[in-house]
Amino acid sequence: MSSSSKKAFVTCGIVALGVAAVACSERIYMGEVRPPEGPPSFTDPSSADAALEGGGRLECIGTECPSPWTTCVSEDGPTYKCGTDLRRDPDHCGACGNKCRDFKRLHMTSRCVDGACEVECYSPPTTFEPYDWRNCNGLVDDGCEVDIYRDPKHCGACGNACAPGLRCNGGQCGCPAGKIQCDEVCVDPMTDDANCGGCGNFCNSGSDGCDPMPPRTRYGCANGACTVLKCQDPSADCNGDLGQSVCGGDGCEVESLDTTENCGACGIKCAAGLSCIDEGNGFECGIPCVKFGKVFCGDRCADLLTDRAHCGSCGAFCGEPGPNQASVCAKGICAYECAPGFGDCNGDPTDGCETNLAVHPANCGACGNECDIAAGQPCIEGACLMTECDAGVPR
Repeated sequence: MSSSSKKAFVTCGIVALGVAAVACSERIYMGEVRPPEGPPSFTDPSSADAALEGGGRLECIGTECPSPWTTCVSEDGPTYKCGTDLRRDPDHCGACGNKCRDFKRLHMTSRCVDGACEVECYSPPTTFEPYDWRNCNGLVDDGCEVDIYRDPKHCGACGNACAPGLRCNGGQCGCPAGKIQCDEVCVDPMTDDANCGGCGNFCNSGSDGCDPMPPRTRYGCANGACTVLKCQDPSADCNGDLGQSVCGGDGCEVESLDTTENCGACGIKCAAGLSCIDEGNGFECGIPCVKFGKVFCGDRCADLLTDRAHCGSCGAFCGEPGPNQASVCAKGICAYECAPGFGDCNGDPTDGCETNLAVHPANCGACGNECDIAAGQPCIEGACLMTECDAGVPR
């Protein structure tokens, strides 16, 4: 094509449709254009092009386990593809079969952190006073060797030593106010018959002067002195005549302080229609259970809105939960809730919430959400694995 032909030019066409009209268009040369090779192709702009224009990426079904997930055989349940996180799984920490161990004799255990078993102190739960074991010498060989609840050299914290002669009680040096330390035990010297007024001063509780003894009385320690008449628990001297005479009087005339005449203390009389009850704060006058918005069922107060043993009415017991399931009483109706990450996908309440939604490829993240099992697509942390198409190579 000559250089002169590369200039812009105008063509006009005359169209006769009853009325003459002239249509003109300006044509501009854009260079040589070749048709594309192969058949034409079309892309839905709502998917691929839209994703790329929005800064996203094209994703395809993933079938290979991305690090740190892998497939390890489990002893406790079914094995799923890519179902093991080597960073956090205590049974497969860093590698399949590498189990983090317990060292309870040394008061230690271990957990999986970033693919490695890390040891830490372990204090087992107890019914009585708890323990708090610590590794105060910094050595692993003897484990966590110090209980900072009891050790006077490390009381409450490693290195916090109590003063000479003071014991460590629950992580604090010495005894609470009003008590003294006697043979490693804190006692009240004002009332303790074995340490009355001071450690080792034992009071004889027998009858040394009165025969017979006033009703429901005994000799013991009172106000830090021995050989004093005092009431036997749970009786009380409400008329105050105990001790006014050596052996006379009616002794501890009130058998207990749990009656409507003496409720919680001498002289507190309950009004008509009220009972003397103890609902956790000592004996007081009231109607059983009403103070806390509950109902008296059998031998205790029950909240019919939340109590599994008395749900909606007294004796209406919510059944025991299945695996990975919790049985609850919600607004007086028994219900069953799955533990986080689990689902009852088979609709059978007898086996609880049997499906692990984090790894189950047929129920990935939710019951019925199925990954492409035929292609080998795994479920990882509740999502079907997707990877960038063509390994991220630009297209």
